[in-house]
Amino acid sequence: MTLEFKPIELFGGAITADFPNGYLDVSNIREVPNHQEIYLDASGFSSIIIEIAERVTQPPTDEEALKFHFEDIVDDNDTSKIWHTDLVHLPHFPYVKAPLTNPPSPRVLSDVPPYRRPDTPCYILLATTTPPPPSNDNAARPLTPTFTAVILALIRLPLQSTDIVVTVNIPHIPGQQEPLNANVNFEEGNFGSLVEEGMRIRDEILKSLEVKDWGLFGPAEE
Repeated sequence: MTLEFKPIELFGGAITADFPNGYLDVSNIREVPNHQEIYLDASGFSSIIIEIAERVTQPPTDEEALKFHFEDIVDDNDTSKIWHTDLVHLPHFPYVKAPLTNPPSPRVLSDVPPYRRPDTPCYILLATTTPPPPSNDNAARPLTPTFTAVILALIRLPLQSTDIVVTVNIPHIPGQQEPLNANVNFEEGNFGSLVEEGMRIRDEILKSLEVKDWGLFGPAEE
């Protein structure tokens, strides 16, 4: 399926990003917390969540903060596995003059002075969560996923003491999405078309994400 995107205003227009057509604003049908924007695929089971959170300082490193935010959204009864993490570029976010406590890969820093981050730190993660198998006392509910692919991005705004968390959730529902789920094998790097579509959605959001009103985050720290 070919994805087409359109610009969306988030948090009252303070942030804009390109979202795929066919994703509907959940706040039109139920209440959503003020620090979140949630969109659901009208023709499937996937969702996009943008969350503004207080910056995580413990654990101290960016990589550990990425895992912290992921673990925060995993159900206590689910098992989870992280398959991939990386650092990516955000074209619409500013440079930050700061010591490189956690230097990214050399390819990102190739043309950047060593005393500056190449851009606002943004770390991405691909993981899966799997619910526990049904028991005699807890039968599986209809449309229970065999697993959910979690495609997460963490944007760190140190001056605003803020973390922006972008999450694309791709539940895999038995009997509902074949042949889209055919031959999925994360161990071998075969993620299937649904997950690949979710990664493209994440990439388009990050490529287009732009803060129009930095006052959304309150006063910047000196």
